Amino acid sequence: MANSREFLLVWDSTMCIPNGDMLNENRPRQDELTGQLEVSDVRIKRYVRDHWINIGKEVLVQSVEDKKGNIMTCASRISHIKKENKLDDKNVGEYLLSNYIDVRLFGAVITKPKKDIMGPLQIAWSKSVHEAEVKFMQGNAAYAGKEGASQSSIWSKYITPYGLFKTYGVYNDLVAKRQGIEVTEEDMADFVEGLIEGMKNYRSTSKNQMPRLLVEVVYKNNKLDGELDYVHINKDLNDTELRSIDHVSIDLEKLSNYYEKKQEHIKEVIVYKHPSIEPLNVHGDFKVEII
Repeated sequence: MANSREFLLVWDSTMCIPNGDMLNENRPRQDELTGQLEVSDVRIKRYVRDHWINIGKEVLVQSVEDKKGNIMTCASRISHIKKENKLDDKNVGEYLLSNYIDVRLFGAVITKPKKDIMGPLQIAWSKSVHEAEVKFMQGNAAYAGKEGASQSSIWSKYITPYGLFKTYGVYNDLVAKRQGIEVTEEDMADFVEGLIEGMKNYRSTSKNQMPRLLVEVVYKNNKLDGELDYVHINKDLNDTELRSIDHVSIDLEKLSNYYEKKQEHIKEVIVYKHPSIEPLNVHGDFKVEII
């Protein structure tokens, strides 16, 4: 069984929609009071799942078409898996846990047969560490909006010039043990890879993000912190003027102090860093890897 651990990811987005709000013209999600950008746990897990799918891992939660080209519901997807693998209602949960890494780590809500699996690895909603600007953009499309038009149509969207985020995640081995879920250290390594590579490799007209720093604190026991917010961001400019990772520095002094205080409970601290940054006050015991 993998040891309990916590994660803190520092990442940024440039000239894009970090997480669109479909109920608000797909604008970047934003706290109306503070101006901070917001990103859901679902969006982060999608980066991870997309990477797993790309490298051939079995992933349950994804869009799958039936023979007619329609997107399957949860019930029809499970029914197909049961039929294909000759399963019954009693052993379908065990099969999903054994064969689908996203079920093993993130859990799943199965509608038929009714079964809820609580994921031992949870990711919190993310917020930018600063107030951010949101811009309305327009441009000419390549095609006309209708037949017979004399000019091409105009596209429009909302984007944010820059956002720097912190994302917290936690793997609790007690949650896994209570449900009989066998999570391995290899699963944890696959999650780290999916988080980093999924963000780096997923690019579209609306997504342009980069992981800058990932802290992984592995515990000897279950003495978790609960938020691990010990990475300090020093900003060289006012919040809405930030446009690049070059405008900030990342200080790990608080993390080093936390490690000193809880060293008896901590197995190791791994810091994955992007070549574009050089974090300050990195403890000598920390393992540093380049991503």
